[in-house]
Amino acid sequence: MASKVFISHSSKDRPIADAICNHLESAGIRCWIAPRDHRIRWPIGPKGILRGIDSCRVFVLVFSENANDSEHVRREVAKAFSLGLAVIPFRTEPVSPNRSLGYFLETVHWLDAITPAITKSFPGID
Repeated sequence: MASKVFISHSSKDRPIADAICNHLESAGIRCWIAPRDHRIRWPIGPKGILRGIDSCRVFVLVFSENANDSEHVRREVAKAFSLGLAVIPFRTEPVSPNRSLGYFLETVHWLDAITPAITKSFPGID
């Protein structure tokens, strides 16, 4: 079964990304998430990430200060936009995107997970 959602995240935010993935997959929405799908489907490295993004229709970005500082996240976001994917930033901290991510993300609708109601649904978000 092809994935529908690629979940981009800093490795430092893996617990949050895993919680989002579990939530979506429990609703029947197949996700591609590293490192799980690297080991199962494609080789680890940039080629596997690119194939993962190519296989999806929606791109969810777990946005935090860690993601803001990640060169890998920036490359994944750029690839998602170049493919015309629906990009959904899921903000987990009250942080604004840096200049390079802001270039892509200033025109999309954000989901803010920094409100109390959301943080109860996703453990690991403070």
